[in-house]
Amino acid sequence: MAETLPSIQRDDARCGQQPENVGVSRDNGFMIRRVTPAQARAAMRKAQQAVDKYNREVRQHNAAVKKAINDYNREVRSYNAKARAHNARVENQRRRLDQEVRRLNSRPASTTFVTYRSSVETLTRTYGAAEASLGSGSVSPAARELIDLGSEEAANSVYLLNAVDGDGAPEDDPSESELRSPSMQAELVAFGQDLVDRWTGALFSLSPSNPDAARHFCTSAREVLIAMLDQSAPDDAVAADEPDCDRTDRGVPTRRAKVRYLLRRKGIGDDSLEDLVEEDMDNVLTLFRAFNDGTHGHAGRFTITQLSALRIRVESAIGFIHTLCVS
Repeated sequence: MAETLPSIQRDDARCGQQPENVGVSRDNGFMIRRVTPAQARAAMRKAQQAVDKYNREVRQHNAAVKKAINDYNREVRSYNAKARAHNARVENQRRRLDQEVRRLNSRPASTTFVTYRSSVETLTRTYGAAEASLGSGSVSPAARELIDLGSEEAANSVYLLNAVDGDGAPEDDPSESELRSPSMQAELVAFGQDLVDRWTGALFSLSPSNPDAARHFCTSAREVLIAMLDQSAPDDAVAADEPDCDRTDRGVPTRRAKVRYLLRRKGIGDDSLEDLVEEDMDNVLTLFRAFNDGTHGHAGRFTITQLSALRIRVESAIGFIHTLCVS
């Protein structure tokens, strides 16, 4: 840091003396210019002004350096606070996943939602494999965001399975109006107002008194998720990016090919993360089929606890796919 210079102090007593001679003389071979007191005072004022200007610039420089350091430290503190909060949320989701799995395994296997249970177990294992594969190494922020969201996806899927088996958390139940209130609009508007409207309609169908609530909700929610994926990974774009991609019987790129395309667009080429995204999509689509095919063993009506768990599971899937699709 620069230091300020001391001001020059005038010696008024000496300045007030009249010189014996005004002019130029030689002393010991050097040219000595004699000045009047007025000229000396003017020279001193000029020198003082130069010193004042320098000191002023030094103070401005020091203030700017101090502000830059303070701004940087403030950004570091803000970043660290957000990072700690994020890490705490991720850790909480992992603990929640472990708790939900223990609750699920503490009961005898249910005869309802058998296919969905198998999908949930597969998703949980796939998340664990992806976390083990990526957790120990250096990964990109985009990959880390998806793997962290994967723990929430797995936890919500297990919680839904517990809820439909009657082991939910009714103390956290929303009111019926809250159950049907709009959500995820910021995520869905990126794909067009039509998807916002479809999702709003899906939520509006949720009511414990509506025997077709789950079926209507799942039908609309499935359309929303499929549209998000298809808009972000059009068949032509996927085929152009990877001509030898996997294709369906109709000759169009498979869902997995679209997932790979979207991950590659984010600079992610890890197979374990591709498996996680694919299993997550398969899990939520299996969920829709389970609620729609009439073989789940319920009379058709679901409690607020169960419908809320269903909503939470699909909301997290929308957020997950939005993160995958939006650069």
